[in-house]
Amino acid sequence: MNLMAAGSTVTVGDYRLGEGQDLFFILGPCVIESEELTLLVASELARIRREHKIPIIFKASFDKANRTSVESYRGPGLKSGLKILQTVREQTGLPVTSDIHTPDQAVAAGTVLDLIQIPAFLSRQTDLLLAAGRTGCAVNIKKGQFQAPEDMEHAIKKILSTGNDRIVVTERGACFGYNDLVADMRSILRMKRFGLPVVFDSTHSSQLPGRGDACSGGDRSYIAPLARSAVAAGANGIFMEVHPDPDRALCDGPNSLALEHVEDLVINLRQISRLVPVSEPQTAHTGDAMEQNAKNFQEKMKLLRLIVFDVDGVLTDGKITFGSEDLEIKSFNVRDGHGIKIAKRSGLEIAMITGRTSDAVLRRARELGVSKVYQGMKDKRPALAELLKELNLLREHVAVVGDDIVDIPLMRRAGLAFTVPEAPEEVRREADFVTGSSGGCGVAREILDMVLKAQGKWDDLMARYYA
Repeated sequence: MNLMAAGSTVTVGDYRLGEGQDLFFILGPCVIESEELTLLVASELARIRREHKIPIIFKASFDKANRTSVESYRGPGLKSGLKILQTVREQTGLPVTSDIHTPDQAVAAGTVLDLIQIPAFLSRQTDLLLAAGRTGCAVNIKKGQFQAPEDMEHAIKKILSTGNDRIVVTERGACFGYNDLVADMRSILRMKRFGLPVVFDSTHSSQLPGRGDACSGGDRSYIAPLARSAVAAGANGIFMEVHPDPDRALCDGPNSLALEHVEDLVINLRQISRLVPVSEPQTAHTGDAMEQNAKNFQEKMKLLRLIVFDVDGVLTDGKITFGSEDLEIKSFNVRDGHGIKIAKRSGLEIAMITGRTSDAVLRRARELGVSKVYQGMKDKRPALAELLKELNLLREHVAVVGDDIVDIPLMRRAGLAFTVPEAPEEVRREADFVTGSSGGCGVAREILDMVLKAQGKWDDLMARYYA
């Protein structure tokens, strides 16, 4: 049943979600009621993240298409709602998520959201899952109230079939007779066997479906105890809908947490998480899992159009020789240079982003015909953002090759991340692939050859050279 490498992580914004990572939270009002209220909640959550270093993803729905009554408030709709969520990200820096209900919403949502949510009622909808997977965004599949944990295997495989392995699964309670739910903490352990990050939705698990007046009821007094139980059971993340005044919320108020109580609870939950030992893989790596991982990696390489290299420790061995005055000598690899020229002739864009400033780097870049060179970048993220905008690319079109801690923010923003064997353990954990070559000894050539072969361009190159 282990579909991927046990304990694998998923990147959302600047966060790594999964085993061995910090407990993360998906928080926000059930639905976008207004831009003002949405920003009020997001600003408070951003403060909590900033002051306590707690990973928080902001959630609010632009359309609640699965309300009990036709008269229930649904939200501002796709266009206006995504605009508000974009504003949330720009003003607070929080990654954002929302749910989609039809396949045609996926592309638009994928241009704004960091995480696409599949509603529990729609967790078996093949076309919806495939459309979400094809966006390349991370996808959070909420387990249907009517499903066993093991049933999620089929939903996960639908996303994997698109070449997208950035998957999170969420437990949100199971039907318990009429108009009631029960939270079974065994579900967390059973879904962790998929090797994916598992979230527990403590607010919807406190819901009483259809028990209100033409709407769902709930009991928010269950939220905190259930969340604590889920963290102790090994959940990687907690989902909670929060509102400044839950009794006046336009959707799911009875099972929403008051915004004023969020800070104390998330701090308490983090304390509990630090007492829970990191889970050991519950199943061994299977041949099917390894084969699926390799297939996903190949599919991701097919999408690449831009390769971004750090310089020192990647294109060089990291050594710098200082001569008199401003003389600075670096050693570059000839095979790397040839590989970069081949890649450019094959249509790949190449860029260099480095924290240092050196005339030697400029000279090497000119020699290789690389015009996109960013030096003196202590924070490398703006350079990547500029490249994506200039070249009209999405994150899945980019690979980043780094070797040190300063490269991690960039690696997390790429479709694929590579590093070298000498890199610190923290960097190797972030990477999708660790090269066999050491820095300055053919790293670029190794990676570019792999990409060109995955994209089917290698045979044409060989035919050209040996014609």
